[in-house]
Parts: sequence; C-alpha cells; structure tokens
Amino acid sequence: MFKTFFKIAARQLWQGRLYAMINVAGLAVGSAGMLFAVLYISDESSFDRFHRNSPNLYRITSTYRDRGEIIRTGGTGQVQGPAFQARMPEITHYARVMGGDIYGDVRYGHNAFKLQLLFVDASFFEVFTFPLLHGDGRTALQNVNSVVITRRTALKFFNRTDVVGELLQMDADPSAIRIGKPLVVTGVAEDPPANSSVQFDILFPFEFMKVSFDDTSWLNAYLGTFVVLRPTAQPGQVIGKFNRIAGALSQTQRKDHPEASAITYGLQKMTDIHLNGQEIPNQNGESGIVNSSRPLYSFIFAGMAGFILLMASINFINIHIASSLRRAKEVGIRKATGSGRAAIIVQFLGESALLIAVAMIISLLLVFLLMPAFNHLSQKTIQFSALLNVGLLGSIIGIFLMNIVCAALYPAWLVSRLSPVETLYSKIRLAGRSRLGNMLMVFQFAMAILLGIASVVFYRQMHFIRSKNLGYNPDQVVRIAIQGVRDVHQVHKRFQNELAGDPAFGAISLAGEFGNRDVVVNGQKMLANVRTVDADYLPMLEMKLLQGRNFSPAFASDETFGVLVNEAFVKKAGITDPIGQRLMPEDYFGKQGLSILGVVGDFHFNSLKERIGPMIMPMSTHYGGGELWIKIVQNREHYAIEKLQKTFKKVLPDAVFDYAFLHDANARAYASELRWQQIITIATIVAAIICGLGLFGLAHLAISQRRRETGIRVVLGATGYDIALGFSKNFVRIIFTAIFIASAAGYYLMHSWLDHFAYHAGLPWWVFVCSGAVALLLALFTVFAQALRAAAADPVKVLRSE
Repeated sequence: MFKTFFKIAARQLWQGRLYAMINVAGLAVGSAGMLFAVLYISDESSFDRFHRNSPNLYRITSTYRDRGEIIRTGGTGQVQGPAFQARMPEITHYARVMGGDIYGDVRYGHNAFKLQLLFVDASFFEVFTFPLLHGDGRTALQNVNSVVITRRTALKFFNRTDVVGELLQMDADPSAIRIGKPLVVTGVAEDPPANSSVQFDILFPFEFMKVSFDDTSWLNAYLGTFVVLRPTAQPGQVIGKFNRIAGALSQTQRKDHPEASAITYGLQKMTDIHLNGQEIPNQNGESGIVNSSRPLYSFIFAGMAGFILLMASINFINIHIASSLRRAKEVGIRKATGSGRAAIIVQFLGESALLIAVAMIISLLLVFLLMPAFNHLSQKTIQFSALLNVGLLGSIIGIFLMNIVCAALYPAWLVSRLSPVETLYSKIRLAGRSRLGNMLMVFQFAMAILLGIASVVFYRQMHFIRSKNLGYNPDQVVRIAIQGVRDVHQVHKRFQNELAGDPAFGAISLAGEFGNRDVVVNGQKMLANVRTVDADYLPMLEMKLLQGRNFSPAFASDETFGVLVNEAFVKKAGITDPIGQRLMPEDYFGKQGLSILGVVGDFHFNSLKERIGPMIMPMSTHYGGGELWIKIVQNREHYAIEKLQKTFKKVLPDAVFDYAFLHDANARAYASELRWQQIITIATIVAAIICGLGLFGLAHLAISQRRRETGIRVVLGATGYDIALGFSKNFVRIIFTAIFIASAAGYYLMHSWLDHFAYHAGLPWWVFVCSGAVALLLALFTVFAQALRAAAADPVKVLRSE
C-alpha cells in the first residue's frame, strides 16, 4: 500500500515538477521567515527569566506631574529602597542600581579601557543571579573601594580570570580621588547573558557613588530600585504601603516643592521590563536598564513572516486547485473502482506533505545559512542550536502542520468532492473555485503592495532625515569626550596648540551638554536645553546668526555674562527685542543672570522625532564642557584621526581615546528605523518574488490547460498580443482590486508611523501609484511572457496532441 502510494506521489510530483518547485520554493522561504520570527520572539520573551528571584523580583516605578504633564519613570532616588525595606516585612531584599549609559576610564598599569559602570548595593548578588567565578557575592561589595569585574573585563586587563586582589585605578573619577585608594578586585562575575536587561563591565559599591553624590530627596527618580517580595506578598497591597510610607516621610519636602506633591510609586515585574508592558518612555540608560524593546516589534516581525508564509500557502492552494483538472479523471476512476473520499484526501494530503517536508528541510538550511545576517539585522546573538530547544522544536512541527492545514487540506478536500460521472465525461465544475482563487490572489498581492508602500515610505523618510537641513553642517566634525575631573580648559588649549598650523584641521571648539534646566526670562519660568559653546562653535558648524553677535574675545564679560539663544527660545519667551534681554538660569550658571548677545537660527539639537525646543548657550570657556568638537578637512580623515589619537595620549595619557563623527552620532538616533527599513525592504522583495512565482505558475497552468483554444485562435488569425490580452484581463482586475485595498491600508498605517516624527517627508499620492504600477507590470510581464510563448507554438502540433 505504502509502496503504491509513494509511486503515485513520485509520478505526480515529477509530472508537475515545475509547480512543485514553485510551491517548495515559496513554502521554504515563508517557513524560514516564520522560524526567524519564532527565534526572535522567543529571545525577546526570554529576557531576565534566568534570575532565581524572577517570579518575585520587581522594579519600583515613579509617577509624578511636571508642568502639567504626567511623567512615568522606572527610577527612584536613593532613599526609597532602604526606607521601604526597613518598614515593610514583605520585602526580603532590595538593590539600587545606577548606570546603564555610564562609562568610565579604568586603568591597570599602562592599559586603560572604557568600561560600562554600575553602582550597586552590596545585596546585588542576592537580588540578581550573576554567578561569580571568583570571590564571595555576599561580601564582594562591602568596602567602598571594592569592585567586581566580568570575565571579559578580567581577560582584557590580565588575560586571566583569577584576579581577586588585583588593583585598578580611576585617575579622574571624583569619588576615587576623594577616597585616595586604588580599586581592589574582590570578585569576577560571569559576563551578563545577552538576554539580560542589566549589563555591566564593572560593579562599584553604592557607597562609592555616595562619596560624591549623597541624595536624601524623595522627589528624585534617576536610578533603579529593585525589590524581592515574599511569595505570599500581594503587589497591590505593597504599592499601597509604598505610597503611605512615602507620603509620611516626604511630607516636608513635598511642602517645599508642591509641584511634586503628586508623586506615587508602583511595581513592575523584572520579566516585563525588556518589553516594557507599562510603556515607560526612555527607560534605556535608566536604572541600569539597556536593550529595552517593545512588543510591537515582535508583532510586526511575526506579522510580516506570517503574511509571507500565507502568500506561499496561497500559491500552493491556487496551483493545486487549478491543477486539479489535470487529475480529475484519475479521481473519477479511483472513485468508480471503490475508493472513498477519505482515501483520496489522504492520497492528496500525503503528496502535499512530501512537498511541505522538503520545503521545511530547505527552510532549516536557509535559517542556518542566513543566521549571521539575521543577527546583524536584528542586533541579536541567537544561535542556530536554539532551534533544538524543546519549545522551538514544537514550533517547527507546528509550522509544518500549519502548512499542511493552510496549504494542502482545502485542495485535497475539494478534489475529493469531484463526481465520477462528471470527471469521466469531462463535465467538471468546481463551484466557487475561481472566486476563491481570485480572493486569495487579491489578498496576496494586496500584502505585497502594502509592503512595497511601506518600503518606499521608510526609504523616503530616511532620505529626508539624511538630506534635511539641520540648521548646521555636521560633515567632517569629530567629537572627543573628556571624562572625569579634568581641567577641560587646559585640555582645550593644549589641543589647539598641538594642532595649530596642521592643514588637516579647522576650528577646535569646547562644548558641553547640561540637559534641560529651568530658566526665568521676561517674568516667566520655562524649560530650556543648555549647551555650553565658545566663539568657534557657530562658524565651525556654519550656523546662522539671525540677530546680535557671536561671542568675542574683545568683550571679556562674554565669558561670564553672555549667552546665545535660539529662535524657539525667543518665541517661547515672547521677547520682541531679545538682544540685551537678561535671563536667569539655574544657580550653576550664576545668580547674577546672563545677557542675550545673539539669536541663532533654529537647529535640530535632538532627533527629528522631536520639535525644536528652546535652547540657551552660555560660554564654555567659563562654565566648562565635556567634549572637544574638531573640524577635519575632507579626504584627510585617516591622518586626522591618527593625529588626534596621538595628541590625546600626549595630553591625557591615562584616559581612553573616544571619538565619534557628528554625522554618525546623529544617524544613531535612527538606528531602529534604519533596521526596520532594511527588514521591510527584504520582506517586500521576498513577497514580490513569491507573488511572481505564484502568478507564473497559475499563468503557465491556465495556458497549458487552454492549449487547444490557443491553437484554434492562432489558426483563425489571432496574434500573440490578442491572446496575451485575453489571458491578462482577469489578472489585471485582481491587481487593481489589490491596489485599492493596499493603498487604503497603507495610507492609514504609514500616516500613523510618520506621526512619530515631528518632521517628516509626507505621504504623496505617487507612492501608491508607483507601488501599484510595479505590481501591475510584474503581473503583465509574467502573463504576457507565458501567453506569447504559447501563441508561438505550432498550432498543428498543439491540435494534434490534443
């Protein structure tokens, strides 16, 4: 029985090998996409589940009102953790974590590296599960100058891991300077796994940070406080206690700062942080958290992979239904000789299962070959061996069964319904076959066109970002970080002296970022971004000065009392004559106030996702800055970077040379969008290929089944163009319907995506026209090529063979 089954299946597959190849190719690519989606989603959902305490591990969140806006953050201040644990038996352990985006220069001998720092409580290893290779986690962080390093850090410095007792230096760190002792390595931890939201190279005791910054305010939220609750604790009741305790202990501070009186606390499970179920904005770099993501990315990835697999299944269904006429007499004879519907369904399902099994094997090979490219695109480190996980093996079986159900079950059921009399007398009518096939093709092409629209819109927006006038010229500008307690003015002067007269360099400017600060101007309090600059800053970046003047060495008072502002600041403050207007920033910039010297044209100091806000620019030669901005002459980049590195080592021999081109730093703000542009472009190409293959198979099958008609029409004088036009009419109707559906869906989805950008390229009509036109041309080319080939055949041979 099985031998006969395989003979029949092999014979049928060989006779229809062209259609079998089309089906296998489409299903293999679609299944590979689904496997990648499964791997991606599995990795995303695995974050932070390796901690022993993960079922009871939470992060304390803070919600407060700032200028009428409700702000939700994953951070707290320094006081909440110890205060809550001391008064709440529900908390077994707590650990505060400060870092994530904090890097520092750490030195051993003459070797210095820029390391990712975390400042944590001594209970860190009791709260989190990061195994120690050497040292005792209970005591490793008890002394103020103790540090725990990771395996990779130990290998960097010492080329071995058994390094407990070794000494490290942080020459320019304010806490290290105050302590006056070297750092002692008291433990070596395994590198944090890739699916950990907490990443670090070196751990410092929390007391190390408090040497320089001891904060007792209940109204701050800048670090992470993680708590382990007892298994019997109710999170809702714990949250209620948080707010009662905080309300009592912070009563005096809230009276002094009434705008923060509404601050409340909550809990977020550790395993929810990566996918951020509570939608806390800007949590990267906050409370030690990095690599945060959104569930939306998983949904989009799975949706695109599912659509592509569905397209391949539609090809399978349409080709199988269309080819059923070729096997109609076989079904009729089998029924006439006593075969039941179940046997016929099993026969056809078996043949389909063989094809799908081959497709699944090829899809696994594709996943193996494309895994490096997938990891690069998705910023993951997934191994192919992850598919051997029991759960993922179940996914492979599930995809196989889903392919059989989606692609093979309906055609097998439909063919089994054929009447023996109708099939043997060639009077077959598969009711609804044409309508179903057309609907499936409409859906298939609509998805492909929608992906095409998305790809074009993504490309246009990225091109818009790259080509938009930012209000300054970022080309050929290098930024060099100066970290720690250093005389930045002296560093600036030494760089100017070392590079003076070198034709590879232009201006050298000292600048610094101070974030958003309160400013009082024109009788009102407003928030403004503060960036310190010097007299070389505007000309180096080719920024426009709309009113007033730039800083000038001719006016000594500029350093202390002068300030530049942007257009947005003037508009927000409602100043009609800004030059000479005085403003009062926070105390750091002097209680005497600053006088506006000039108004700079608005420029994008943040990404294009945000509106240009107010900015003030005091002078860095007085108020300091953390970066050197250096203009490099074009085509001299390689020489210039080498010269800068040598100069840096000469001026700062104990620091790590860290630089970035301003253009590249700007591009990093859109790294996620660029990745999704690539993913959608790849998905569009794959979808177009699958649609083209399916259309080719259907056209080839339809024309081969109408060879006699084609031969007769050729004998009667029809041209190849006439025949091709006749075959194309139905496909053209299908494509136009798909264009209409895809355009409506694409307009809504792409308009919603573009709304995330304060400045965007818009959504012109020609995007939809071009995407539809490409689909239409693809269909016409495929059908015309098949029809013209059929029309060129010798009609005598065609009619004789029929």
